[in-house]
Formats: sequence, structure tokens, C-alpha cells
Amino acid sequence: MTSKPTRWMAFEPWLRAWLILAPLVAWGSHFIVRNARLRLAQLRADSLDVPEPEGTWGYAAACTVAFTLLMLALARVWVQSTPIEDNGEQAA
Repeated sequence: MTSKPTRWMAFEPWLRAWLILAPLVAWGSHFIVRNARLRLAQLRADSLDVPEPEGTWGYAAACTVAFTLLMLALARVWVQSTPIEDNGEQAA
């Protein structure tokens, strides 16, 4: 049984990429901001014994939302500008 190709199938590679990259963006954003704020707190206190910085996961969530919006915009532009071939796959 063959299904009729839909426009949504063109977004599948973008969704797969997003599923891989979004967690990396979230973790990377958290890690970079956490380490930067931790180092600044250590310099300010002139000690390695400083409390863990707060708000880094919120920053990571905001970065992931911004990344998601960027991916949606790029995918939409790409899919709209790439013609669909007869067999349902995009042209290379």
C-alpha cells in the first residue's frame, strides 16, 4: 500500500535533525553559561567554594526555543523553495 506523498513528508529530515540537535543546544547552552557564571563567581569571591549558579536551565530553555524557531523558519524556506519530484522525494 503506497501512501500519497504529502507536503509534511518534506519536513521529516528537518524534524530528525531537530530531534538530535535540540538537546545538544540545550545542554551546551546550560554548560557554557553555568561554567562562565561559576568562574565569575569564583573570581569575585577569590575562592573555589562558591554556590552553584542559578538560572542556567532557564537560559538553556530560551536558547532551545530560539533554535527551534530558527529551524522552523529554515525548514519552511527550504521546503518551499525545493520542488517535489513525482515519486514523492525532494529534488537533490
